[in-house]
Amino acid sequence: MNRKKLPITRPPIIGYVVHAFPLSIIFNHAKCMPWFFCNYIQLVCNTQLETNFFDFFTICTAITGMPWVDSVYPGIPWLNRNSISSQTFIDCNLNKDQIITNSLIQNNYIVCHLDEFYVPKRYSYQKEHYPHENLIFGFDNIKKEYDILGFDFRGIFCSSKISYSEFEQASKEHDIKFLHMKAKDGFLYELDLKSIKNLLIEYLYGKNSNYRYTAIRNPNINLVYGMDIYNQLITYLRLLYNNLVVIDIRPFHILWEHKKCMVLRIQFLLDKYKKAAIGLEEIYIQYLDVQKMCYSIRTILLKYKLTKRKENLTTIISLLKDIQIKEQKIIPVLIAKIELIEKKLRK
Repeated sequence: MNRKKLPITRPPIIGYVVHAFPLSIIFNHAKCMPWFFCNYIQLVCNTQLETNFFDFFTICTAITGMPWVDSVYPGIPWLNRNSISSQTFIDCNLNKDQIITNSLIQNNYIVCHLDEFYVPKRYSYQKEHYPHENLIFGFDNIKKEYDILGFDFRGIFCSSKISYSEFEQASKEHDIKFLHMKAKDGFLYELDLKSIKNLLIEYLYGKNSNYRYTAIRNPNINLVYGMDIYNQLITYLRLLYNNLVVIDIRPFHILWEHKKCMVLRIQFLLDKYKKAAIGLEEIYIQYLDVQKMCYSIRTILLKYKLTKRKENLTTIISLLKDIQIKEQKIIPVLIAKIELIEKKLRK
């Protein structure tokens, strides 16, 4: 086989590749959607407000102060993971291109850190050495190039090409990880309304959700959760107003993605339960408004990055306070509607 491309799609979460890459894979499979909508509900923020201080709360997150499990993307039941260390390639004199192309033929996606100094169309290309994760999803042995997924020089999450020779330079001293999308025999994940409801309650009251994973990592006292993240974002903006921190768009982009996911989740419930989902249409409309407000925040912050007009930050703080008030009203109603669906399903 001279060429192959594995399917990828643009997921609703791309703020960090730790979420974007696996979701780009599983969003090609309808069977994975119930699992997705039972997750990506809670948010977490590191109160030290330093690099990578804000993210979705999952078992694998990009946030500072929340150690990773020694694995890649754990918690997604369909993704099987294997890896080969860079030292193994050297010690065993392995042909990296042959292993990667054979793995792609066997429907394995490849995740690896690449020095983006050698990766065309990346911001750091030929400017500075910057190791960052990329996803390989295709190859062409005629053109001698791979199809990769990541953030380009404009900051846009998209696919591009890298030659075999450029890949060899970019991947030196970095491990290669293989992700195989496989349906385990007899495995089915059904939508769990109780799980959704419990995470919404934790989000609403800012409860520490880390108890879910204390078997694999210790809790961090510098983290806040759920609705409490709004006060932290406002604190960050006030520090930014006084030039005490550097600008970081990502927390506000992720906030917008969170509202997108809430809208998609409510739509999923409406489609699945139809007549039992009485009153969810109004909540859907209200959350669409919240989503638009969060998109406006993202846009205004991008304008501030260009103009440095302080009034933009003041506007964002006001919008965040309004969103916080709206969610405090919407989420209890959403929880009540889910309980009503549960009650009707038990009859």
